[in-house]
Amino acid sequence: MPAQEGLDTVRQLIGEGRSLLRERSRHSAAPPPSGRGLVLDVGGGDRPHPRADLVVDKYVTDNFERERDLAFTKPVVVADGEELPLADGSFAYLIASHVLEHAIDPNRMAGEFCRVAEAGFVQLPTAFSERHFGWPFHPWLVDREGDMLVFRPKISHEESNEGLHEAYSESLLFRLAWAAHRSRWHHSVHWRGHLDVRAPKLEKQEHERSSIELERTLSVLEKMGRSGSVVRLDQRMQALLRCPSAECRGKIVLASDEAVCQGCATRFPAPGGVPVLLREAGSPAR
Repeated sequence: MPAQEGLDTVRQLIGEGRSLLRERSRHSAAPPPSGRGLVLDVGGGDRPHPRADLVVDKYVTDNFERERDLAFTKPVVVADGEELPLADGSFAYLIASHVLEHAIDPNRMAGEFCRVAEAGFVQLPTAFSERHFGWPFHPWLVDREGDMLVFRPKISHEESNEGLHEAYSESLLFRLAWAAHRSRWHHSVHWRGHLDVRAPKLEKQEHERSSIELERTLSVLEKMGRSGSVVRLDQRMQALLRCPSAECRGKIVLASDEAVCQGCATRFPAPGGVPVLLREAGSPAR
């Protein structure tokens, strides 16, 4: 029977390989080719998608909820995914990989995605993945009903399972097995027109979160700008900027070190040419 067992093993390996290829396609973003519309990457500042024309990221100096520093290989706007400072329908495609599970209000963030983009790709951990790996900065367990993402608050604070994280990091075989069955671990939704999300109001915010250190953020961006380490927004990207306030949505005019809303006259800092379009960073008209 050893020969039969060996044959069964080969068949299983072939099946796993085919599954891996199917899963890779299912769980990969599919932006349009270059020249067929703009692509926005929300929250991907540490490793932007190669096709991204613009990156929106909120945290410049705090890496608690990501693996590495912001790359600044693409033009960047510092903003909140729940208040995207961009014109309606300005992008053909939006990528949000492992971002929506961080939201305080996933309904609102999903609504912003659909407001600024015609279509997109969202990926986030399944509830099964959350229970087994665990990320203390995720407030939600997420299930899927068809194309709808259903959010449930974590009942209690859950620690990270360091053993599984270490196994994933250290073992190629573990990563291959994980990738061949990725649908068990990740929800990936390719949407057009509307992204279906259902989430209750988050009553408490007991989970750990990254923090905004505004003065440090501005200082870091200014130094990077002086050193030429940032990719500045071109005229096309600047024309898409809008006030982060939903009540205003006025056009933003970017000067050398500040961005001014033409609607409410709020002034936002733009150190190093990077607009920081956060409500808490804005100064009312004088």
